[in-house]
Amino acid sequence: MIMFDPTAPAAPTTMHVRTVPGLPASVRIVSTPTSTLAIGAAPWRHARRLAALPLFSGACLYVLTGSEARIGKTTGLDPRLRDHRRAMPMPRIDQIFAIASPGFNSDAITTLEAILTQAVRKAGVMPVVGTPLRVPALDPARDRDLLHWLGELPPLLLAAGCSVFDSDFAPAAERAVEAAAPINQLSATIGSGAVRQGWDEGFPADLLRSPATLHFVLERGGLRAEAAVQGPWTVLKRGSLLTAAADTSDQIGVSRKRARLRELGLLEPAGSFQRLTRDIAVPSLTNGARLASGTNAPPTVWRAL
Repeated sequence: MIMFDPTAPAAPTTMHVRTVPGLPASVRIVSTPTSTLAIGAAPWRHARRLAALPLFSGACLYVLTGSEARIGKTTGLDPRLRDHRRAMPMPRIDQIFAIASPGFNSDAITTLEAILTQAVRKAGVMPVVGTPLRVPALDPARDRDLLHWLGELPPLLLAAGCSVFDSDFAPAAERAVEAAAPINQLSATIGSGAVRQGWDEGFPADLLRSPATLHFVLERGGLRAEAAVQGPWTVLKRGSLLTAAADTSDQIGVSRKRARLRELGLLEPAGSFQRLTRDIAVPSLTNGARLASGTNAPPTVWRAL
C-alpha cells in the first residue's frame, strides 16, 4: 500500500502566483510548470467570485480553513458553496482553497478527498470537521496520476497560503493540546469510565456542585452544550442544545441514541435544535461532543469554563 506523507521534504519547485483581472488582489491562482494542478485561494468573503471562474466549474476539491479545516469535493464549486452558505459546515470560515485539474474526474476527486482528509488530520495543525472517509490503497502503476498530484499538493497549498500541512503552525497546535490535557486524558478513557456505552441518568448526587468537578462548554454556531467531568464521570448537562440531526451515514449509533432519548422525553425540539431536558452521564467528552454535534469532533472542541 502506498502511503501519502505530506510532511516529507519536497523537491524545489517553481511556483507561479497570479491575480485575476477584475477580482480583488486577495484572489490568487497558484500553479507550477510540473503539474496540471491549479489552486485558487481567496478569503471566504470572496469565495463566490473565485467559484465563478471557469477553472472551477467542473470536478474539483476544496479546503475551507478557520479555527478548523474541512476538505470537500464537488463537480461544480459555485453551487456547492451556495449550499455551504445556506448551512455553514464550520462555525467560522476564513479562507477557501479550490483545487482543479483537467485530469480530474469523479473517481479521482473522491480518492483525493479521502486521502487529504486523513493527511490533514494526521498533520495535526488544525482539527478537521466531517466524517472519516475510507482511504483506498493506491497502486504505483494504476494510480500514477493520483500519486503525482498528491506529491505536488502540499507545496502548492503552502504557496497558496494554506497552512494545513505547515509545520511552523504545529507548535501552536501542540500548545493547544497541552492546554487541553485534562480533556484529552479523560477522553482517552473511552470504554473504561463510569459509563461504558449509551447514557445513564444515575451519577453521584454532588458531582455538579463539587469543587473538584471540571466544567466545559461546546459552542459551534448556535449550538451550545455544557458538560461536567469528575474522575470517571462525564455528565452532559440539562439544557444543552444539540443539532437537529446526526449524519446517519457515519453516526448510526448517535442517531439511534438520539431517537431513544426523544422516546424517553429526554430530548425536546428547540427551534432548529434539540434541547436535553435532564442531566445524563455519557462515556466521555468525545462521546458527548459527538452526541451534541451529530458528527465526529475532537475533545478539544470543549472549552473549560
